[in-house]
Amino acid sequence: MMKKSIIILVVIGAIGVYWFWPKAHVEEPIVMSVQLDEVSKTLAVSYIVEQNNDTYLMEIAHNTKGFYPPRNSGNWDGETNFTEVLAVQNGYELREDVVELTDEQLSYFLSLEERTLPVEISFENYSPIDTTLVLLMEGEAVDVIKNDDLLRYTYTSSKDETIDSIGHYDSVATISFEQNNEEVDFPLTLTQGSSVDILINEPYKLSSKDKLLLEITMIDGQSVTNNILMTRSIPKGYLKQIVKEANANNN
Repeated sequence: MMKKSIIILVVIGAIGVYWFWPKAHVEEPIVMSVQLDEVSKTLAVSYIVEQNNDTYLMEIAHNTKGFYPPRNSGNWDGETNFTEVLAVQNGYELREDVVELTDEQLSYFLSLEERTLPVEISFENYSPIDTTLVLLMEGEAVDVIKNDDLLRYTYTSSKDETIDSIGHYDSVATISFEQNNEEVDFPLTLTQGSSVDILINEPYKLSSKDKLLLEITMIDGQSVTNNILMTRSIPKGYLKQIVKEANANNN
């Protein structure tokens, strides 16, 4: 009877390891989102690691400047003051760390007049990871109409203008355009007060305040930027899928 119980416990343990432990090793933290929010004066980084990996954000670097998350625990390479686990799946975690910016640091980013910047993200025991920082400015948040996973944002022109293109800073989001329920082509001329609908197949929410940055570019080179808050939760197995794709791209 004792031997049978031990076998049952071993089988249950094996099943638990199969379902809850990673099927693939995460070779390095997989950075999912890096965003600067002017309103909150923060830099937020979300990333995927194995659940038993105790590495956390060490530095965000742009050119020769470094930006560091606060740690009051005295442990210089442990959890930060704002470390948050956003999701746990199959032995992987989607984590987020936040850097609080001083007024001087925020002014530095705003002075660059770019909406995306190349940055290096550093974690303990890993080489720096090159990625892109997206800047989200005050006053650019817009409301959308949500229908399941489809977001509709209506851009209304404040003057006569011609739109050359509409793009976004998200590698997986797909968008389309309508006017009076019909597809439109660009360049698109709008008179004052007329509008165009931007339809967005909503990407998954990858950070606590994940936002999609849209850029509407006119033929004269001027542009309008807006950001839209993402609310769609990641599905089951999503972290596992991302790890598998990342490992395939690294091989």
